[in-house]
Amino acid sequence: MKNWKRFAALGMAVAVTGGMMTGCGGSDTAEETTTAAAADGETTEAAEVADSGEKKEIYVFIRDRGDLSYWDSMAEGADRAVTDYADRANVHVVETTADVQANLQAMYEAADAGADLIITASDFKDNVVEVSNEYADIAFTIISEDIIDQCENGNVYGVDFATSQAAYLGGIVAADIAATGTDTVEASNVIGFVGGMDESLPIQEYLWGYIQGAKAYNPDVKIVYNYVGAWNDPDTAKTQSMTQYNDAGAAVIFACAGGSGNGVHNAAAEAGKYVLGVDSDQSLLYADDQDIQSRFATSVVKEVGNAIYNVIGRYLDEGTLPFGEYEIMGLADGAVGIVENEVLDAVLSDQGKEALEAAKEGIADGSLTVNSAIGKEQDEIKAFIADNCQ
Repeated sequence: MKNWKRFAALGMAVAVTGGMMTGCGGSDTAEETTTAAAADGETTEAAEVADSGEKKEIYVFIRDRGDLSYWDSMAEGADRAVTDYADRANVHVVETTADVQANLQAMYEAADAGADLIITASDFKDNVVEVSNEYADIAFTIISEDIIDQCENGNVYGVDFATSQAAYLGGIVAADIAATGTDTVEASNVIGFVGGMDESLPIQEYLWGYIQGAKAYNPDVKIVYNYVGAWNDPDTAKTQSMTQYNDAGAAVIFACAGGSGNGVHNAAAEAGKYVLGVDSDQSLLYADDQDIQSRFATSVVKEVGNAIYNVIGRYLDEGTLPFGEYEIMGLADGAVGIVENEVLDAVLSDQGKEALEAAKEGIADGSLTVNSAIGKEQDEIKAFIADNCQ
């Protein structure tokens, strides 16, 4: 690697996990914690983890753990691969927080260390383009972002999720609660949405499906929405949510905001209304706080962890990946869905339950088409949202 490509990241910690991290399962594999390279460009311990044996060196780059959402799901799949594929690969889970520069530095270090496969997600898409264009002999996988056309060496595979299909189901749930009410929430015919960042395609994909499902169930439902402008600002998210709950009258809010979503969860409990979690069953975050946990009508989930695990297994089994392809997996693949439990059963009307089952069957067999934001230009995406929301 050319020295000028290196970026100094003084004081930034990069956790490289060769085994399961504390709290994520029992493994005796040692953890490795390294610090990003100093200004003189010296190779860190992270660049020395690759062994000289026949095992594949696989690096999974995440932002950080603890959101019980996208990044935790991604880490969970990688953690399973650490254990299940230990005889064939050294799988390293690398945390670089939200700092794109630190991630790029760590990605270059992994490449120099002899990485065979590097996997990351949309937050670090530009880094994948840069590093994959320089290292033609390394395999790359990008989650939730189509950058295939920008990658010059034919060594990048893309995986995405038709989360609009799962969010469609969430829209039915929200619209039903808002239309009929529950024992604790009056009918208002208003539902809400709080997203982390505007012009984030994964967030827009959720909102697109949510709108379609809600409008299909009740064309007259009113949808209000806000973007927090950050992934870890629960205070702002809570303020926005309280406005939606109390001023706009939203009975339910779909929280798609990363760590900021915690503010929506707290607002739901405070307002006595409902919230939809995202990416994984976020009600599990509040096992010790029933006031909040009971406000989760459901969560709209995508199996990011399964995708990571399956990509690694496919690479190890076949020795390659479908480079140059961008595959989108949906409800029929078991890649997306919603959490169905006793809370959902209690809050849905009989009509809502029937509509939900019909939608699940229709989406799975192809008789019901849910439009996706993936592949569309921002002008079209924003126009659709503006036409259907307030």
